[in-house]
Amino acid sequence: MTAKTTYKNPGDGAIEYASQFVESLSIEEAMPVIKSLMKGELNDTSDKRIKRCSYCNYYWRDDSLRNTKKTCCDDCKKGIKTLQRREQREREALLNPKPKKKTKRETNYVYWLEYPYWINEYEMLKQSWKYESPQSSTKVNQIFAAKERAERIGGKQKSKRVVPYNGDEAEQPKTFVNFVKSNKKPGEVTVSHIEKEQIDTYFLNRYSERHLKLERRRAVLSGDKKV
Repeated sequence: MTAKTTYKNPGDGAIEYASQFVESLSIEEAMPVIKSLMKGELNDTSDKRIKRCSYCNYYWRDDSLRNTKKTCCDDCKKGIKTLQRREQREREALLNPKPKKKTKRETNYVYWLEYPYWINEYEMLKQSWKYESPQSSTKVNQIFAAKERAERIGGKQKSKRVVPYNGDEAEQPKTFVNFVKSNKKPGEVTVSHIEKEQIDTYFLNRYSERHLKLERRRAVLSGDKKV
């Protein structure tokens, strides 16, 4: 069983080598050619310079003098060096792991005994305020009062009120509106009238004839739909 080849982004050398096979082809025509090229079916077996790139794993042709290159371009060379440095760091971390730095609590608090105790009083006070924050007597009374008030009303979250509704508005809760009483009398109603010619003149000055024609057509169509 052959191992599955893992491909990365093709380098410049691999792209240059593949372009000579698909230079004048469309995307649909080039796809089967690229698939055959990735399998190595189009390579010249007599040409020893055609090889796989050690980083991107695509075929390319080595044009160096001694045919000793392992990667098809500088980017692939940088990528393979990055992988080598990462593997080296992982190997060093596995063989020589860094000791975990103890926290101040682990250093100054003897917790494994039956009766734990602190070695350093300053660290004890510094650590304890995070869990037992000191408060004034007035603040403590306010906290207890808020807890008691929350217990009486059933918690901080307000109870959800479900309104029964089945489509009948008669079952909906009634809404009462209280109007402000005032001694002011209503003002005089003014009626204004604009002639049709004035309206036509206003729209002709504001909009073009084409725009008004489209609006009239839209009004007629909307009126037909309502009918």
